[in-house]
Amino acid sequence: MYLNSIFVRNIRNLVEQDIFLGPGFNYIYGANGAGKTALLEAVYLLARGRSFRSHRATPVICREHNELIVRVSVQGINQSTDQLGISKSRNGVTLLRHNGESVRRTSELAKFIPLHTLLPDAAELVYGAPMIRRTFVDWGLFHVKPSFVDLSRGYRRVLAQRNAYLKALGDERAYSDYQNDPWYEQYQNKALEISTVRDEYLRELGPYFEATLKSLAPELDVILGYDWGGLVSLSQATKKMSESWSRDVKLGSTQRGPHRGDLSFISKGEPACDEVSRGQAKLIASAVVLAQAKHLIETVDTKSIFLIDDFGAELDQAHWRKFLETLLDLGCQVIATSTEPLDESQEWVKLLADLQVFHVEHGRISAVSSTNESS
Repeated sequence: MYLNSIFVRNIRNLVEQDIFLGPGFNYIYGANGAGKTALLEAVYLLARGRSFRSHRATPVICREHNELIVRVSVQGINQSTDQLGISKSRNGVTLLRHNGESVRRTSELAKFIPLHTLLPDAAELVYGAPMIRRTFVDWGLFHVKPSFVDLSRGYRRVLAQRNAYLKALGDERAYSDYQNDPWYEQYQNKALEISTVRDEYLRELGPYFEATLKSLAPELDVILGYDWGGLVSLSQATKKMSESWSRDVKLGSTQRGPHRGDLSFISKGEPACDEVSRGQAKLIASAVVLAQAKHLIETVDTKSIFLIDDFGAELDQAHWRKFLETLLDLGCQVIATSTEPLDESQEWVKLLADLQVFHVEHGRISAVSSTNESS
C-alpha cells in the first residue's frame, strides 16, 4: 500500500493544497517551522484519529479556523484505490469517510494505512511509559489479526464496567469476597485472552527483531518479552485477583490485567532502559519498528507506510547507513523530512531507485525532482 496523494485544509503551518507522492522514498526538506512535520501529523491524524503530539485536535487546526480536513488516496493491493477522509472541529466533532460514505470508527480507515512512525523521540519506545509500548504492540496486532479489534473493545468495555462496580462498593466492602464480583469471571477470561494474543504476537515478532537489530547494531544484545500485567495463567489469575481484591476496591479500579501489561526490551537480563544510551535506545526502537513492518509483509502480504521526522537524527553515519539499507529492503513507501536539502552526490542517494524530492516553504510543499528506474 502507498499514498498517492494527500489533501490538507486548515492544518496549522500548511496552506490548503494537494500533495502528490511517489510510491517509494519521498524526501521533504525545509526550514524549521515551514510545515514539514505538519504534513506527517496530518497523515498520522487520518490513520490514528489523533495527532502524535496531542490527543486534542485544537493544536493542529489553523488558529483562524474551526475545522481541519485531511483526505488521502491510497493505492492498495491489486491496484485498488480507496479515498479516505477525516474532519475534526474545535468542539470535538469528528467525521470519517471512506469512498464518499460515512464510517463510524477510525479503525475502518486505519486498516487501509498500515502506518509506522520514527520521530525524534523514538527512544521513548524504550524509555517511556508502558502505554507507548502497549500501543505499539496493539497497532501491529490490529493489522495482522483483524479480530483483535473486537477483542480489545470487549476487554475495555468489561474493564470499565468492573471499575464502575468497584467504585460503587466503597471502602467498607474492601475485604469482602472477590467471588461476589459479578464481573470477575468475564473480566478474567477476556484479560487472559488478550494477553495470550499479545504474547503470541511478540513471540512471532521476536526473531524478526533480533535479526534486524543484529543487522543495525551487532554490538547490542536485546530480546523482547511481555509482562502480562500480573495475570498469566488461569490458576495464577484466580490467586492474583483474590490478592488484589481489597486494593482494587480501595482504589476503585482494577490493578491487574492487560491494561497494565508491557512490552519489555531485555539486555543482559536487565531492562534495556537501564543499560543502553539514548542513541542505542533509538537503534532498538528503529529495529523493532522495522521488524514489525517486515512481519506484516510476510504474514499478511501488506507493505507499511513509514513517516520519518528529522531523517537521520541521532544516528551516527555507520548505523544510519545500515538503517537505510534495511528500510529500503522492505520496499515500503517512505515520507521523510529534513532541514537539509538533498545532496544527490551522497552515496546513499544512489540506493534510492524511486525518489521524489519536495521543498517546503511558508506552508507550501512543492515537488523539486524525482528519479525512478525508468528515468
